Amino acid sequence: MNSNLRILGVWSGAAFFLLWLIGFVFFAQWIPPIPPSDSADQVADLFQARSVPIRIGMVLMTIGTVFYLPWTTMLSDLIKEIDGGSIFLAGTQLAAGVVSAMTFFVPAFLWTAAAFRPQRSPEITQALVDLGWLFFITPIAPFILQYVILAIAIFRDKRPRPAFPRWTAYLQLWVSISFLPALGAMFLKTGPFAWNGLLVWWIPFAMFTGYFALMITLSWRAVRPAGQPAEIG
Repeated sequence: MNSNLRILGVWSGAAFFLLWLIGFVFFAQWIPPIPPSDSADQVADLFQARSVPIRIGMVLMTIGTVFYLPWTTMLSDLIKEIDGGSIFLAGTQLAAGVVSAMTFFVPAFLWTAAAFRPQRSPEITQALVDLGWLFFITPIAPFILQYVILAIAIFRDKRPRPAFPRWTAYLQLWVSISFLPALGAMFLKTGPFAWNGLLVWWIPFAMFTGYFALMITLSWRAVRPAGQPAEIG
């Protein structure tokens, strides 16, 4: 892959990140998340009151998700180069990235469906919203696989000018560990292991957003042609 296509992959990652945050935070206003302990009537009332902005936010989220794919492909291309042309790690990371993208794409449509007919039975709305949040929060395995593969590649990169600093390999592993409590959301509706809890939402959300912003910058430095300034834009 030439440097221009790799740079396009980095910009795609930035587009995903911004569109997701704008749709998720500013339109849907899912910060903080809807408490899983809310009753069906409480959930239905929220979706009736905010039906249009929720759907606008989900449109942005679905569009943004598409840009996660060129980003993932760019990372796989870097991994393939590090690994001497072997496609095992690169291909596995790419496949994991496709599955990871679905954890943004599918919940957006579930929340859209919940907002599409706001006068329906509150129990149906609650079921769609529950499914959306569980699909968004708990499928941590593909992300962990992506990050662990990237960590392995960084550790294996012995070139004079490695793609990423060695410390970012440890970052991949640390972020992966921070995702593990998310599995508790399958069982609990209150407390730190609920989907709006400290260990399942707030810490992983802070880790993911900070991590992704940092990786965009580091990836830009990794793919830019030699001699080009490191700043984005």
